[in-house]
Amino acid sequence: MRTLYTKIVATVSLLLLVSALLSLLVSNVIYYLYWQREYSAKVERTVDTAISYYEAHGDSEPDAFYEMLSRTGYQLHVEDVEGSVKRFGNPFRDESIGRDVVERVKGGEPYHGMRDYPFHLFLLGLFDNEVINTYGVALENERGTDAVFIRPDLSRQIRELHLFVGLFLALLVVISFLLLVFAARYIVKPLKTLTSATKRMTEGDYTVELPTRSRDEIGQLSRQFNEMAIAVSRTDEERKAFVANVSHEFQSPLASLKGYARKLRQPLSEAERDRTASIIEQEADRMSELTRQLLTLARLDEGASVKRTRVLLAPSIERTLMSLEYELDEKGIAVVSGVPSHLALFADEALLEQVWHNVLRNAMRASSPGSTICVKASETVHAIEVEIRDEGHGMSDETKERLFERFYKGDVSRASVGSGLGLSIVAEILVRLEASVEVDSVLGQGTVFHFRFPKI
Repeated sequence: MRTLYTKIVATVSLLLLVSALLSLLVSNVIYYLYWQREYSAKVERTVDTAISYYEAHGDSEPDAFYEMLSRTGYQLHVEDVEGSVKRFGNPFRDESIGRDVVERVKGGEPYHGMRDYPFHLFLLGLFDNEVINTYGVALENERGTDAVFIRPDLSRQIRELHLFVGLFLALLVVISFLLLVFAARYIVKPLKTLTSATKRMTEGDYTVELPTRSRDEIGQLSRQFNEMAIAVSRTDEERKAFVANVSHEFQSPLASLKGYARKLRQPLSEAERDRTASIIEQEADRMSELTRQLLTLARLDEGASVKRTRVLLAPSIERTLMSLEYELDEKGIAVVSGVPSHLALFADEALLEQVWHNVLRNAMRASSPGSTICVKASETVHAIEVEIRDEGHGMSDETKERLFERFYKGDVSRASVGSGLGLSIVAEILVRLEASVEVDSVLGQGTVFHFRFPKI
């Protein structure tokens, strides 16, 4: 399997190679389009000047003149009147040249091989050491007319520069590759650390923490990973606590059902039998309510879709009060409702009634017989506010802070049959309805729930 480290090195090496080829191609095109004629003309002027000087002041020794030119940095390919070829300076790589070209040069027509050298894709004409890439000119002497093909001997003129450039490029490639290898290793190292940390998380170790000193994308990924690890650790702890609490909540009614069912097998009076059956029914109702609330939480946790419609507020609260009417009458608690009939919310009707049911039931359980629960609503510019107030025992600051935690039971709730899930369900529903709630409570003086819903 190819590692990310290998991919980075291979990719960057390929990019360096492609960049070098493109740079050579572009340089060649620019030379061919703009510099080739200018460079050829400069060489031609220099050669013409030298030959004119020789013809005017020469000592009738053309070979000495050719040798002098070679020593000043030129390569020469000379064909004399007899057809003999002489070479001065470094040899040409390719000495082939057309016979017709030679005859035209001897006839006095200059040969512009450097100027007219054809374009090659990756071969710069300036450095192509061939006779066809020269300037050809005739030289008159006592023996007759020589055809002289001449070009600058770049290998002699810039030999040291060649060595320097070659060494520079070689070192550049080697050092660049080495730096690339270490840089790639540096880049990949945090990813390897992240992979190791991910593996530890899959094995259940949520205490893993990555360094976050870097400010780049790797550092950002590390910070998000640490946040995820904390969230997963918290979720795992909540899951374990949830399972333990559910087991505990089911264990209590199941133990009661088992005990009272065993009791029914014993000889009992009619009154004792009725009381035992009533307790069994209450415990069964308790388990049913707990199961219903757990299913509601599961549906909310799964992100079940919220079917929003226009819901009139007053009828929604009235239906909830009707479902609690028996328990309210049995405990002697009065409910005063002051909800304007025109107020409406854009909400899921079933979830909204679940909010009223859980909050009113908690208020009823916390209230003393003969007390009053007050429900009222009002409209502001941006929201609809609902207030549910009871005259119960109130709650401590600790209870208020943990009020919406799952399975948490405050001092008042511990004496009741509640599961500790009702208000956590309320909090989840309000998030999905884009609503909020605030709780004001003083121990011994009752509790007020302030709900705030967005207007339609």
